[in-house]
Amino acid sequence: MKKNSRWIVLIFALAGLGIMGYLTYIHYAQAKSFCDISEEISCDVVTTSIYSEIFGIPVSVLGLFYFITVVFLALKNKRNLFKIIFILTLFSLIPSLYLSLTELIFINSLCILCETSKVLMLAILGVSLWMEGFSPKSAVKMSVPIIIAGVLVAGVTYFAQTGTIVKKDYTSLAQCLNSKGVIYYKSVRCSNCRRQEMLFGEAYKKLNSIECHPDGKDPQPELCLEKKITKTPTFLIEKQGKEIDRIEGLQKIENLAAFASCTVE
Repeated sequence: MKKNSRWIVLIFALAGLGIMGYLTYIHYAQAKSFCDISEEISCDVVTTSIYSEIFGIPVSVLGLFYFITVVFLALKNKRNLFKIIFILTLFSLIPSLYLSLTELIFINSLCILCETSKVLMLAILGVSLWMEGFSPKSAVKMSVPIIIAGVLVAGVTYFAQTGTIVKKDYTSLAQCLNSKGVIYYKSVRCSNCRRQEMLFGEAYKKLNSIECHPDGKDPQPELCLEKKITKTPTFLIEKQGKEIDRIEGLQKIENLAAFASCTVE
């Protein structure tokens, strides 16, 4: 069994690599995944939430780097192989478990593929721990600083992801945008739309908006095609159905206010 442990780790890592590759694809392609089962169980809801990126980098890309590193180490078969994999996996697992917590508490939806990848990480952790043959005392002694470092990374991740949460009431700005004929074109699959709405806070619900994706609420994809909406979010100033001006992509509140000649209170 021990002779095959390196290959077992390699198989687990390759499986994780496939999962992370697929999640990265649906994140960037804004495609519907096969595990979009319901509002409570949906990879799509999770991969388009504000918790799907860290400093603009998709979490799945970070997962790719982890599994690629494990594959590389397993193929090298170098000395202290399983000790290195154990340290790397334990460190990576702590922020990953924080992300699982966000699914339960903040997103209210579970990504089956995301959680499967964590099961694979736990399996890799278990195999590497068994192969190194750590005594309980030495395993705890080595794990404590790694866990502390992982918790610190999870804390930084939390503040990075929630730093855009609005502290002001932008209702008056939303009303001004509406009065100037600004239409907010969005997509339920668009992570930047989620961020835009986080910047606005609850006031975003008062914006005149159009859903462009067929899977969204009250979708109008034909209208989005007619208006040549190629990316979301997009803001158009329209008067009597005619486009006057537009801006595309995630916008700072100040930029959006200037776009429509509104003021931010």
